[in-house]
Amino acid sequence: MLRMAPGEHRSVAFSDEAELEPVLAPFVHEGLAGRDKVLYVTDVTHPAVATGLLRGWGIDPDAHAGRLEVRTLGTSDPDVMVAQLTETAYRARDEGYRALRFTGEMSWAVREGTDSLTAFETKVQALFDSGVAMGVCQYDRRVFPPVTLSELQRLHRGTDVNLEFDGALLRIRRSVDPPGLELDGEIDANAVDELTRALASAVRREPGDVHVDMGRISFIDLSGLRALVDTATSLKQGRSLVLDRVPEHVAQLIGLIGWDKAPGLRVRGGDARWSR
Repeated sequence: MLRMAPGEHRSVAFSDEAELEPVLAPFVHEGLAGRDKVLYVTDVTHPAVATGLLRGWGIDPDAHAGRLEVRTLGTSDPDVMVAQLTETAYRARDEGYRALRFTGEMSWAVREGTDSLTAFETKVQALFDSGVAMGVCQYDRRVFPPVTLSELQRLHRGTDVNLEFDGALLRIRRSVDPPGLELDGEIDANAVDELTRALASAVRREPGDVHVDMGRISFIDLSGLRALVDTATSLKQGRSLVLDRVPEHVAQLIGLIGWDKAPGLRVRGGDARWSR
């Protein structure tokens, strides 16, 4: 997971609870190992089930009583929710903690409507901007329409106009010099749709070569590499998808598969054998 600091506000979209572990387990572990207080708010999930998930991730709630709290959402009024989070965050500061780490299920918005959810996301951003809290909002793909998720992800971009996507495991930003994208984090089957969308947008936006900076990629699976190759081969003659600062092991994998010879693809970085 991307390391988070007070003030940051991110989201994770998931299709089953197993997809939450690589996001929420490090988020909670890091807070408990550091100087933060952790609040996990459930909606459709019973708190006992959420506590069981934490135990399965190697986190003992009993050992962190008073510092780690799992509780059920008591209201779906955006103003009340934000007021409660604000009170909890400032109380944590008074108790000597650096900040409040909040994660919560956002499925209540399916009942209340996207206007209420948009209001919550907008209002809670002011809390995060104050630097006393950070948060990961949980969006279940099984209950949220894709178009709604796309709109809500835009709310998590804050004031960074170059931010294309900001998830818990992957961040995609536009780059100007060279023109293209900067990738930061992990790319697997859960993130490949966002990568594909961002690549398509960059191809439409840039008239010449499109660069993809991969210097901060810690993991990418074959579905992510396939998205890059498919984008490259779809370009018109005379244009290229240029992969910059490719980690050596990724460059070697591209070469072993033979994708380094894909039309329109140029790989830079890593082992010089695959740079061209």
